[in-house]
Amino acid sequence: METLEIVKKAVEALEDKKAEDITVIDISEVSVIADYFIIASGSNFADALAGSYLAKVKNAPILLYMSKSEQQNVSYIANNLKSG
Repeated sequence: METLEIVKKAVEALEDKKAEDITVIDISEVSVIADYFIIASGSNFADALAGSYLAKVKNAPILLYMSKSEQQNVSYIANNLKSG
């Protein structure tokens, strides 16, 4: 399965779980460990745990955050993402 197909499936799964503010960021130019970063908010912590399988299979992180500001979260990730 190609990377973009995986991203689309992950977004569909998030939508099915009623995630909000889903944002996909292409980080392939700044990271050697991932091509895309998916950010979503929601009101159910258990739903975040449901994504742990995909994170394990793809060796990708899950970031849990409390801020309601999507832009604040995107800025934090962009400013603190380190390649390698």
